[in-house]
Amino acid sequence: MSNQKSPLMDDLGKLFEATWIDLPTAAVRRLTAGDDQGAVREAGWKAYDALVRISNEASNALYTNRAFGEVAGRGIGLALRLQRVGDAVASAVFGNLWPAIGLPTGSEIQALRNDVRALSGDVEALREEVRTASLQAGERIEERERSEDRATIDRGYAAVRSAESQSATPAMVWNGFTPAAPRKSRRGKNSVAL
Repeated sequence: MSNQKSPLMDDLGKLFEATWIDLPTAAVRRLTAGDDQGAVREAGWKAYDALVRISNEASNALYTNRAFGEVAGRGIGLALRLQRVGDAVASAVFGNLWPAIGLPTGSEIQALRNDVRALSGDVEALREEVRTASLQAGERIEERERSEDRATIDRGYAAVRSAESQSATPAMVWNGFTPAAPRKSRRGKNSVAL
């Protein structure tokens, strides 16, 4: 008999050593002595590597097992047959039930979506037309107001010119402004703050 360990047992030993000895020791050493994180990280990677090797060995052993291959093959075939049966039952039930209930089909829903997209494009075009028309109307109103202001100013100038032509002295035109009387200061205060 040979004293040689199997790779699986060797990896189990490394996993046990890393998780139950190296990792707690490195964590305590880091907390008490203030060592850097390197020892904890190295112990964690050692445990991770051992776990990956164990899972690889276990899956390789499982896939090389003839009984597992036969069961998996039968299971895949059975799943595909069940999927076909489910599709046939669903199409038979819903193919007759769907129109009886009055629900729309997929093609009808797609046509409705296309109509909604077309309408949203039309709405966006109308919004742009309204925006343009409102800007043009605003410009026309502003132009009309400017021309009315110019006409009012021209009439005022005409009135002043006609008044000047009727008298030898320059006429004074009253614009409605009356200056307010200066306010008296209150007890020497110049500020309006209280």
